[in-house]
Amino acid sequence: MDLLQKSAAVFERLIGYQYQFTLGRKGKLKEIILGFGETDFHHLAGLHKLRDISIARENRQAVFRDILAGHITYQTIEKSIFVSESLSRLEAFQFIEDLLDGEQLVFRFNKKVLPYSSIDGEFLLKMGDGILLNISFLFIDKEDCGNYFCRSFFPMERTDYTKNQMQYTLLKKEKIHLGSGKIIIQYDRLTPKAAKKEEC
Repeated sequence: MDLLQKSAAVFERLIGYQYQFTLGRKGKLKEIILGFGETDFHHLAGLHKLRDISIARENRQAVFRDILAGHITYQTIEKSIFVSESLSRLEAFQFIEDLLDGEQLVFRFNKKVLPYSSIDGEFLLKMGDGILLNISFLFIDKEDCGNYFCRSFFPMERTDYTKNQMQYTLLKKEKIHLGSGKIIIQYDRLTPKAAKKEEC
């Protein structure tokens, strides 16, 4: 399994989950439910940047499924002269679930702070510790249903996109398996810890 297929397989697993973030700022709570869909992979993996080959313009869901089936491989996208732009994303993206399961800082993204950037998104997650996992950025946006989806992802190179952005405090994070409904609480500052019973 090459780097492209591995990244797609990791994302396929994520499609079976949602993350629920409870954020706080100035006494107000904000809840974000983050889900994943097959069509999201194309942009997150940087395949849209391979504009000199057809994969950049093909149906995104079909491309994702062809990658999983082994019909499209990393060797396929190496034909593009822009493949290096996708490579750095894929090298970080193979760890996307580990990044989401770990610690992150959450910011409301104000595009006006970066007037020369074409990036869109309502919120920005800064993930990774810079040691075991490279620091990476995940931009998320709201769907019509009110839940959030992943709009863009890439590792930090020179620009820290969180600079001068409004930060929220992460109060609780849950990982929910959609098939079983099982909830894994990954972080919790909201629920009071049960009082310890006094020893007799």
